[in-house]
Parts: sequence; C-alpha cells; structure tokens
Amino acid sequence: MRRRKEKPAPSEGEKDYRFMTALARGLAVLRSFGPDNRPLGNAEIAERVGLAKATVSRITFTLMELGYLRYIEDSGRYHLGPNVLTLGYDVMAQLEIRDIARPYMQELADYADASIYLGAPDGTEIIYIEACRTPASMAIRLGVGSRIPIPTTGMGRAYLAALPDADREKLMPLLAEEFGKDWPKVERSMKKAIKLAAERGFSVTIGDWIPEANSAGAVIRRADGFPAYAINVGGMRSIITEERIEKDLGPRILGVARQIEHVARGML
Repeated sequence: MRRRKEKPAPSEGEKDYRFMTALARGLAVLRSFGPDNRPLGNAEIAERVGLAKATVSRITFTLMELGYLRYIEDSGRYHLGPNVLTLGYDVMAQLEIRDIARPYMQELADYADASIYLGAPDGTEIIYIEACRTPASMAIRLGVGSRIPIPTTGMGRAYLAALPDADREKLMPLLAEEFGKDWPKVERSMKKAIKLAAERGFSVTIGDWIPEANSAGAVIRRADGFPAYAINVGGMRSIITEERIEKDLGPRILGVARQIEHVARGML
C-alpha cells in the first residue's frame, strides 16, 4: 500500500502568526516513519514530507541529538529513537489511570449522589480527565477536558499541599498573576486550606470557586510521594453540605485516592 504523503505546513500567507513552522516540520519528520519503524534516509523523508533535503538533514540531526531518532552508520539512515515513547507515555498513563479509577469513583458518586472527578495538573490549572456523576449532580455541567483553577478548588488545594515546598513556591507567582487584584484574598484562603490538607490528607472548598457548590479533594501520588493526579467529590451545597464534606466525604475521597494509588502503584 502506498504511503500517504505528509501534508506540508501552511505557506507564509496562510498560517497564523502563532504557528511555529520549525516545530511543525520536526513533527512531520517523526510522522514520516511507519509503524514498522523501517529506517529512512534524508532523501526519502524529504520526499514524504515535501521539504528540501538540506532542511530535512538539519531536522534529523537535531532529532538525533535529542534522542528522538537513531542514526545507522552503515546505511546512513535513521529510525525512531526511544525518546519518541515519552511523547505518548503521559497520554497512555492517563488512559490507564482512568480505567483503574473509574469503578472507585462511580461507587463514591453513587453513595454521595455527587460528582467525582479525576484531574491532571497543567500549569496553574487542573484538567479533568475522568468524571463519574449521578443525575442529582448534573446541575454543575463540567466534564472531561474542563479546566479548573488550582488555588480555589478542593483538588487544587490538595495538590498544592502535597507539592514539595520548592515546587509550590515556584508556582505561586504564576497563580498570583492569574488572579490579579483578587490574589491577596485567594491566597489567604488557600494557605489556610493547605495547612489543613497537610494535617488530614484532604482539602475542602466551601463555595470558594462556585458559590453554590462545595467539594473535597485528595491527591494520587507516585511511589516517590510526588502528586501525579488529584481527585475530588463535590456538588450543590443543598446536597453536599459543609458538615457532610468535613465529616464524611472528605475522608472518603482520601480513601478512594489511596485505593487508586495502591492498584496503580506499578504505573505511577
């Protein structure tokens, strides 16, 4: 079967000013290798991606230096290197952690009549990568792919509490920039929550992010103790009351996090 030629990068007149042509070309070179990882020379790569051979030679040399390609001296060809695996590892790990976490999340969602979310940290936010909900919890319409702020949410505060001090301090200026003039108030509430989370293992937010909602969060740690993911339980204050969060659902979400950690230990 003839291999489809890579679509060339947009021309100067077509592309958005934010488009980085050099990066697009590098990724096109990596995509030019087939599933069998058959070695390719610069001329063949150039024909597949629609670039000049001299340009491809610079790209393949750079990718080789970074470990994404391996050079075969005898043939003067390249094949994919081990660092290519790291590009997809985080995505694959997230797919696996979702499969592991889902039954524990759904069990707590059914018990609490609440929403349970699994999230992965990304800069100053956490991205939801899995969600388990019940009909009563659907009033807050958030789903997989939603981004939530770290300082004002239960899972975000649990994540901050679990971070090593140096990592947390590096994050603070970025968070302050995000919140602008509201930061002093947010910071006071956040620091209080971090202190409590460090003592009991879970953090809470009582109307701090969505005024009508409460939540509690905990982290799922790697074997070295670093927080890899976060999980929360939450819902409308009429159902998920402050007392229920503090006395029942907070400890339960911590227990769910520990169950997921135990099962996923080999992959974290």
